[in-house]
Amino acid sequence: MKIKIEIRNKSRSLVSLSFIAVIITVVLFSSGCAEQGDSSPESDEQVVNSDGISIENLTNIEWQWIGFQQSSSPENRTVVPDPENYTLAFFSDNTYYVKADCNSGGGNYILEGDNLTLDPPVMTLIACGPESLDSQYLSLLSNVSSATLENEQLVLHSGNTDQRMFFISGGRTEQTI
Repeated sequence: MKIKIEIRNKSRSLVSLSFIAVIITVVLFSSGCAEQGDSSPESDEQVVNSDGISIENLTNIEWQWIGFQQSSSPENRTVVPDPENYTLAFFSDNTYYVKADCNSGGGNYILEGDNLTLDPPVMTLIACGPESLDSQYLSLLSNVSSATLENEQLVLHSGNTDQRMFFISGGRTEQTI
């Protein structure tokens, strides 16, 4: 009987040591994941009054393309005629729907912080006519690298340039596919 008692005591000790090791590991990993302050110097960039972008304030809204800007100068902003013909809708399952004048399609997206990646959409290929901005719209969308909300507008930014696309809410939408 003594042997069994000693084995039980040794088993309890091993379980206790294992438990303590797990606790220590969790504490060490969680302290490594804690947020740390930004030690980089202040940047010279001007802060724009913008709200953080999230799945909640991006999805199930029909975003209508109202304009684009080729550089950081406001004089270079172009207004899009008929914004209801150039729409973009994001859904919580990481898919998006795009309407480019007489063409439509969709694809997948990834939103991490304000970084936005749009996979190339599968599109219909109808010739919309010489006045259409469908090719330019799809070309600009293919270069999107981030998104912000500024003054209740969705602003999509291109990666290496100062190009920005501006969208307003056309109302709530539901995923139909």
